[in-house]
Amino acid sequence: MNIFFNNFFTICDAPRAWGVYFQDSASPQMEALVELHDNIMFYLVIVLFGVGWILVSIIRNYVNSKSPISNKYLNHGKVVPSQKCFKFSVKKMNYIKFYSTSSYVSVKFYEDAFSMRKLIIKDNKNKSGIYKWTNKITKDIYVGQSIDLAKRFIKYFNLSYLKNRETLVISRALIKYGYSNFSLEILEYCDRANLTEREQYYMDNLNPRYNTLKIAGSSSGNKLSEETKTKISKALKGVYVKEKSPLFGRLHTEETKELMALTRSKINNLGKTHTEETKELMRQKALGRKHSEETLLKMSAIKGYSVNIHEKCDSEGFKLIGSFISIRRAAKFLDISSNTIKLYINSGKIFKDRYKFIGESPK
Repeated sequence: MNIFFNNFFTICDAPRAWGVYFQDSASPQMEALVELHDNIMFYLVIVLFGVGWILVSIIRNYVNSKSPISNKYLNHGKVVPSQKCFKFSVKKMNYIKFYSTSSYVSVKFYEDAFSMRKLIIKDNKNKSGIYKWTNKITKDIYVGQSIDLAKRFIKYFNLSYLKNRETLVISRALIKYGYSNFSLEILEYCDRANLTEREQYYMDNLNPRYNTLKIAGSSSGNKLSEETKTKISKALKGVYVKEKSPLFGRLHTEETKELMALTRSKINNLGKTHTEETKELMRQKALGRKHSEETLLKMSAIKGYSVNIHEKCDSEGFKLIGSFISIRRAAKFLDISSNTIKLYINSGKIFKDRYKFIGESPK
């Protein structure tokens, strides 16, 4: 009977009291499944530990000097805000970068620049990055950079600032179309050292029409030609005068008045004096200078000693025959020397018993 049952049944392992291990498999198939499970768990723990160690090391050592490999693949591209639930903290670390060379996704987008101007300034306070203006009517764009985006946008929303910089295409466009017809995007937040590189990246890919200079950062060292300066000067001549002048209604402080008086005194250029060589050049230039007749008359009227010439008449006494703005012109009229007229003016005598000179000093 026992032989009969042993041929049809397999003796199973029974649980033991106070056992600390799993019960042994009851069949070869179950034993294979348990072994597969143990192998998967073993390798899974190794993989998770390795990946976790790599991620933590990248996050903690993201600078180039500490981790060149992580910096190479994570230094460029888009940025996303770091999560508050992270257990670690890095000083001055506000964003984690992810590498991307495909189509860009802006960090922030403001549909109406005018109605959202307060939010724009608030969101970008003390942040450096790349921004983009888009004309919703013409679809033209402008790409720029700033080490402090909030301060830059405050200037953009100031019409006086734009009018003083009408040579810039974006300034004229904002004045012409209005802020409501422009949208603003923050393309990327990045470190100050990478601003020029990232701006050039977007300028190459987006080809902004409002950017007249196609090299990022070139405006700081850009020099206008004399022809361009002349055109700008003619275009702006007579525009910012009287009420339109930025200095209209302003009063100089006493300190400013003293500085202005000092520049007009004998000591030139705030304490600097002309060298002998400079004085000689100024003298040579002055020798060849010729004033017009109108200018000479004005100068004589201001600085000259006017003279009235009266001629003696038997019936009417002395009669005025001419008024001159200077002694020199009066002397030339009578064909005599200037000293003669001065002498007779001071003495009050009559010249050749015929002419009487009356002088008037300038006021």
